Amino acid sequence: MGRHRSPLKQALDIKSRLFALSRLLTLETPFLRRLFSFYPDRALPQGDRVRVIHRSIYQHVWMRPEYAELRDFVFTHNVDAYGPSLFTEAGATERLVAEIINVIVPGHRVTPVDPITGNQIASDFLGASSFSTARPSISAWKRHRMSDDFTIVIPRMDHFGHLLTDWILPYFFAVQMAGLKAGDRLNIVTSDKPVSLIVAFVEALRHAGFQVTHRETQLSETVVVPRLLYANCHTNSIYHRFCTPEVIAFSREHLLAVLPQVERALPKRVYLDRGRTRVRRVENEDKLVALLEAQGFVRFTGRWSNLAEQVAIFSQAEAVVGIHSGGMANMLWAGPGALFIEITAEDARESTALHWCSSVGAAYRMLVGSKEGEMQNFTLDPEATFAAIMTHLEAHLALRGATVPPAAASTPLLS
Repeated sequence: MGRHRSPLKQALDIKSRLFALSRLLTLETPFLRRLFSFYPDRALPQGDRVRVIHRSIYQHVWMRPEYAELRDFVFTHNVDAYGPSLFTEAGATERLVAEIINVIVPGHRVTPVDPITGNQIASDFLGASSFSTARPSISAWKRHRMSDDFTIVIPRMDHFGHLLTDWILPYFFAVQMAGLKAGDRLNIVTSDKPVSLIVAFVEALRHAGFQVTHRETQLSETVVVPRLLYANCHTNSIYHRFCTPEVIAFSREHLLAVLPQVERALPKRVYLDRGRTRVRRVENEDKLVALLEAQGFVRFTGRWSNLAEQVAIFSQAEAVVGIHSGGMANMLWAGPGALFIEITAEDARESTALHWCSSVGAAYRMLVGSKEGEMQNFTLDPEATFAAIMTHLEAHLALRGATVPPAAASTPLLS
């Protein structure tokens, strides 16, 4: 999102200035941080307050030799975002599940905090946070204490892809690794009026037999959590945090059971539309969609209001085409019979979808358009892109059922 910002806009960024001012006013002391509900740093508590329940390494499927050609194409003009992770093993992500004793959760950001140090609780990407996740508030006015049962905390978030891969699926994993079983009690703390995916997560755990108490925090309160069930994925790229494919079947089963049943016929071929957005608009997209619709593709836009359709459609899709977006995370519901073709700017390729698709055995291809312009917008050639899509689809259908999808790289489709 921050690509192509001018140095002037970056220098005038008001958030970074407010963050620095808030740090100065709280004098780096835990008491003042709690008073103003401002927690600007990230770290794990020290000592015996942290008990590791599970720790393992997930090796990325797309790093295998059979993906070499496709991987090389995706990493040409690549813009994956990297950070200072403590876990540095290439082509892998570490999974951590732990129990943390005595934490607090301010209602304005819904992020667990160590009340002793005044640090946000985190096991990776440590150090200073940002004004987006740490800002002063009135959350210290009221306090509410949860029971001594395990408590899961899910922060405020409106990005579907990150919510699903960084929080929902890891916590399905954490519940299993913690040895919780049907009949056990479990607390879940979220923001007030959580998005549909979080509500579905709560109901899915209830459907699986857990006795769930769901607390929606208010802006003016801090929730006291005696036992936090913590889950995190350690990787130097935020695009590679997904690492729990073994819980996909369990998650899909219970989500579909609690979501409204989809009555209409589900399309086998889908064009994943990003909808009306400020960024990454694509010139000639409508022309491409018209060509695809003539071949049986159905245009579909994922929204919080149609979560049931997203899970159901992608669980049985034959082929999905789409511009790079968070909605691509729905490919995790697919399987070896599905093909996903991602369209992106020539100079802004990311490995996210390749990582997701390979993790669940779905085939993946990338097509590129022009270079990025302002606001990440780009142009594509509709006829050439359509021809490439149909070529990939025909090849996929001919090889459907193969153990490993062929790693045939795409060619640039510059306008």
